[in-house]
Order: sequence, then C-alpha cells, then structure tokens
Amino acid sequence: MDGLRHDRLPLPQPPAGGTPISHRSPAHAPVLHGLMATGAHGTSLLPYGEADGQAPDGPSTSMAYTDSGPGWSSVLTGVWPDRHGVTGNDFAGADFTRHPDFLSRAAVARPGLRTAAAVSWPELVHRGVLGPAVGRRVHYDGESDGYATADDLVARAAARWLTEHDPDLLFVYFGATDEAGHATGPLSPAYDHALLAQDTHLGRLLAAIDARGSGERWTVLVTTDHGHLDAGGHGGDTRAEREVFVILAELGGPAAGTLLDTPRLVDIAPTVLDRLGIPVDPAWGLAGRVLPSPTTPTSEWS
Repeated sequence: MDGLRHDRLPLPQPPAGGTPISHRSPAHAPVLHGLMATGAHGTSLLPYGEADGQAPDGPSTSMAYTDSGPGWSSVLTGVWPDRHGVTGNDFAGADFTRHPDFLSRAAVARPGLRTAAAVSWPELVHRGVLGPAVGRRVHYDGESDGYATADDLVARAAARWLTEHDPDLLFVYFGATDEAGHATGPLSPAYDHALLAQDTHLGRLLAAIDARGSGERWTVLVTTDHGHLDAGGHGGDTRAEREVFVILAELGGPAAGTLLDTPRLVDIAPTVLDRLGIPVDPAWGLAGRVLPSPTTPTSEWS
C-alpha cells in the first residue's frame, strides 16, 4: 500500500491486563486492524532520505530519496538502494539483473511454482522491478486512469486468480493512498477514504483465500514504501517520510497480536522465501532477516 503512514492505521487493543497503547486517531480500516490484532506488526525507519534540513534524526548518509522507486525496489529485492541502484523514481542505475525481485527468485529456485503480480503503478513492470520470470504480470495505469479505478481493477484480477486459479505467491500493489497524500495530505478525509477502499480490497483478497478451503497455509504481509509529510509529499528525511511498517499474519494459525522488532522493507523478501521453503543463498547478498511467525510472540505490548 503506497505512501501509507503508520499513524493512520488503527491499533489493536492489548491483551487483558496489558499496558494500554497510546491513543491515536486512525482512519477506519477494519481488515488491517484485524490482521494487526491476530498477527504481528512493527515499524522501522528507512535508512535513506534526501537531506532537507527538517530532520535532525535523519540518516547521516543519504542513499536515495524516500520515493516509491527506491521503496518498492527495496521491498521486492531484499537489498537497499546502495545495491539495487534505484535512488529515485527515474530508476536510473537500477541493477535488477544481480538483484531480482523475490517472485523471480522463487520461480527460478522452484520451477513450476505459480507466481503472479497485479499492480496499479505500471512502472513496477515497465522498469523491470517485477522481472519476466514472474509467471503472470498484470498492470493497470493509476497515473492516467486514477488510482481508485486502477486499484479496483488490481483487486478484481487478484481475487479472480485466487478463486479460479492456484497461485503459490502473489504480489499486489495499491496506490490510492499515495495519490491522496500528494493531493490533500495524509490527515485528510480523502486519504481516509483511499485507505478504507484499499482495506476493502484487501478484505476481498482474504475472503478469496478463506474460500479456497482447508489444507492450505497462507502468509500475508502488508507494507508500505515510505510515509508522507502532514501537508503531503515525501522524498526527504523527516521521520514522517521515513517511517514504514510491516504487518505479518499467518492465516490458519492461532491469534497472536504481537510486536515485531523493527521490521524493515528488506526483511520482506527473505521472509517470503522462508515461508515457501526456499533457502536463501548467501551469494544473493540479501540485507534482510526472516521475520518470526506471529504464532511465537516476539515481545510484550508496550
């Protein structure tokens, strides 16, 4: 979910007798709330962001802008911009030959694995972030058609694959929150509306998974590529722009509701490969770590 600020998400309540969580005023997103309550979640700060004088706690060395190109490249490749080479939305310097996306790695490691991706930002396909080894790549154009329309088409395509086909690994991208963040800021009603729409799309995908029947164990990871300034916009090194989150839920497992210790964007790729039973080759140079299952608590509520 592009440009989704963590403080706009609802926070699940702590277990009985636990320490209350600080109150916030999140947008209404019941599906994400449910995943956070029954899975695991946490936040971290991107190690990059163009210095703009607004963030005394910003990174001492800027590898890239806090933009979508670097963000989704980090998510999909499991390495930071100093390796995958993407430092902005122009994708200049990209090296996806040496650092391919995790769907491509999975498809090569296990021939016959069914992989698919549906996105509303076509650059993820056009620029090679999602490589040709991915079994099925569908993109809609949120830039020209609007992300509300394109996201709906993405959700329909992904739900159809889950209902009519048999994917092993599915990557889905929604962009309306970022579009609303740029237009009116992440504290606006339009941003809340975009988040609720994306939350509804996610609910459709989870319902499609539930309808597949027993005998399958699905892992769901939800993340974002960067944050937004209160007034809208990103690319700099303020905390609001650098804070990202990861939600991890193992469908079919017992409820957990635990906190992850600073999960990073580069942790997504090795976690996906781990859940598929694909060993990470040290030669790949992945910068992330495998996130623990939320069925095993990682920390207490605080």
